[in-house]
Amino acid sequence: MRTYFSQFILHSSIFALSTLTASITLANDQKNLPEKEDAITLQSVVVTGSRRAISNSLDAPAPVDILTAKELQETGATDLAAALTRLSPSVTLPNSPAGGFGASVPPSIALRGLSADQTLILINGKRRHTSAYFTRQAYAGGRGAAVTDLSLIPVSAIERIEILRDGAAAQYGSDAIAGVVNIILKSRDHGGGVSYQTGGYTQGDGEQHKVNLWKGFALPNDGALTVALDLGKREAASNTAPDTRTFYDGSTKAQYTEQNTPYRTWKFGSPEQKDQINVTANLDLPLTDDVALYGFSSYGHRKTIGENFYEPPTTKTLLNQSSYFKERYPDGRSPLSLVTVDDFATTVGVKKGEQKSGKYDLYATYGQNKVSTEQGNGINPSYGPNSPSNYDLGENIFSQLNTGLDYSRDIAIDWLASPLTLSTGVLYRWEQYKQNAGDPIAYTRGPYFNPSTTLGVGVPGIYAGITDQDQRKISRDVYGVYLDLEADIIKDLNVGAAVRSEKYSDFGSTTNGKLFAKYDVSPKFTVRGSVNTGYRAPSLAQQGYSAYSVQTVQTPSGWQDVQQRTLVAGSEAALLIGGTALKPEKSTNYSLGFVWKPLVNTSATLDLYQIDIKNRILLSDNITGSVITNAFANTPYSNIANVAFFNNLLDTRTQGLELALKHDLNLEQYGKLNLNLGLAYNKNEITETRDSITAKGERIPVSSIAGRNTQSLIESAAPKTKLTLGALWSNQAWSVNTAVRRYDKWTTLNNTNTALDQTFDPQWIADLDIGYKADAFVKGLKFNLGAINLFNSHPDQAKDSSVGNIVKYSFNAPEGAFGTYLYGRVSYEF
Repeated sequence: MRTYFSQFILHSSIFALSTLTASITLANDQKNLPEKEDAITLQSVVVTGSRRAISNSLDAPAPVDILTAKELQETGATDLAAALTRLSPSVTLPNSPAGGFGASVPPSIALRGLSADQTLILINGKRRHTSAYFTRQAYAGGRGAAVTDLSLIPVSAIERIEILRDGAAAQYGSDAIAGVVNIILKSRDHGGGVSYQTGGYTQGDGEQHKVNLWKGFALPNDGALTVALDLGKREAASNTAPDTRTFYDGSTKAQYTEQNTPYRTWKFGSPEQKDQINVTANLDLPLTDDVALYGFSSYGHRKTIGENFYEPPTTKTLLNQSSYFKERYPDGRSPLSLVTVDDFATTVGVKKGEQKSGKYDLYATYGQNKVSTEQGNGINPSYGPNSPSNYDLGENIFSQLNTGLDYSRDIAIDWLASPLTLSTGVLYRWEQYKQNAGDPIAYTRGPYFNPSTTLGVGVPGIYAGITDQDQRKISRDVYGVYLDLEADIIKDLNVGAAVRSEKYSDFGSTTNGKLFAKYDVSPKFTVRGSVNTGYRAPSLAQQGYSAYSVQTVQTPSGWQDVQQRTLVAGSEAALLIGGTALKPEKSTNYSLGFVWKPLVNTSATLDLYQIDIKNRILLSDNITGSVITNAFANTPYSNIANVAFFNNLLDTRTQGLELALKHDLNLEQYGKLNLNLGLAYNKNEITETRDSITAKGERIPVSSIAGRNTQSLIESAAPKTKLTLGALWSNQAWSVNTAVRRYDKWTTLNNTNTALDQTFDPQWIADLDIGYKADAFVKGLKFNLGAINLFNSHPDQAKDSSVGNIVKYSFNAPEGAFGTYLYGRVSYEF
């Protein structure tokens, strides 16, 4: 096992010495700068879920969690999604081995047990674009979600995060079925910080290094520019069992023995990440007394290398038995997925006026996400000795432009207990999705093609990337208008209504509304509730994606290429098997909540909810058999034997509750103690299913399209209950932060073999972070040591695992797949 703490001490010592010299100059420079108190005050102003500025989240008409930058950092997590799931019981994020699959796009967070693409992500209140790719893995909530990649947002740039746990499509538009995550960036005219964190798993892999920096700059007219930079890299982590299969049969030239072959332990799990860089800039520049220019931009880049299932020399496929394959890979191979992500976004806007007389906000946001994929350790035997080992598999690109004009004003009305807050606006959004083809060598036959066990197939198996047939570009336009009204009808009764109508160029119009109310029964007890309708438009990736792989098999009529295809929804081939153009998901959300503040330093909230969703969008299982053969017979698609497609064949209902308790203790000379408890419970059920009817009238039952496993991903593959416990003790120099999470049992089903159905036991995870402020030596210098999963808790091993139980844990394991993670961090703020 590597000695991560000794490495940390070495790196920290070098870092501390270098910052010590700089701190003297920086400290002198800061003496003449005024303190900007409003930066601290803004942390308590809630801007999500209501058009009003609310000073305390407990006074909001809907449940809103406020997570500060300090809380995020002290989780020890090096990416935003992992930090959020450790702080909020309502947030879920699978944390399990994924190998090459996980190299494509990391799973994003989900709220209230729904899919990750049913939560809207905002940056400073503006819509964030999604990834160009989607989750193909069998994650809870269903396959096929095109999510927002939170790992591309620098943690050092964040001031706070507001999580609205309520349907809000009528307020914010598509995707906000489960709620909204609004990431508020730092806006500072002075000060800065730098930190370095390193860590790894006690099993000896997964070593990480992360550098975070931010700096605020003063601009004219009390303006501010804040820049932030995150740099990082991560080694692969694996938790596979030893591969006990027979690797050699005497047919190769390999000299390795069965005992010492390097492939006995796979590197299948958390993929390696390198060249990771995330940078943001946030601008606030007043031009006159009532006009201000603002803008923020981000750029993210990373390269991920994921290993796929190992193929030993004895694998009996035409590809692996070809002579060229054996010459190049005498010991077999682990195909590599090499994925590069480049992401860019920028927003520019002008605000004019103030709330009493009317406030305008004119803005434009552009974002783009590009996912480029390569195959490593590859070969196309039909190209013989000229086949490269690495080749391009193509790229997916998603672009989005959002523009809008918002207007807000407080209108005094005599019979109301408060001014009426009126907010309205118009918007336009343009979206584009592109698939660019990869190297033809990935999917074409070369000059050495000969369908025999000597030379092998015409194209590589597994995944051939984006072919010239799959290359496409699609786009759509969205026009919208909204109106929000909110006021206190009487002193203790706050009521609001919102309506939004949007027109999509690809599927038509949708109009949604929301009613909400909050009643203060007493200064210490509040009742709140809402009723709303919502929607989620099918993403362009879900509408435009197609993929291709092929194997050459021997049939009675000779050797034949047999294709596996993911079909474009609504395409000619999809229509033959009963597919249709995708419809938007539509939701109806009911919520009722209670807020109790028995003491100034104590609060409790309880929220109940029900969410009904029609036309859930899912990626189907791979469908085979005579029904596919018959549907494609005598058509240009007759060589397709295995298909998948996006569909709207399920309706669901989610019911749940969320409990939050907080209590702060002032221990006088012994410091402060902050205690919290969170509990989230939700139950998902499929309320209606619809079969598919082929063009020839043959029925494909929904059980073949969304089988037992896929349906369990929605209903039971996520723990129904998640409990979080936290205790933070601190004094002037020291802090001890403990966090405990309990995940309830969860169940996955096998499509064909009920003996492989499995219910996984509940799991406890404990974290510990110890911090020391070294202000006595260098003001602003702090050290932290910590452990995530302190007691090395692991989920149950999966019965329905891959390749003879070599891959030990389910993709849906919530935490602990890699054991204990130890880290150390040194930070300096000025």
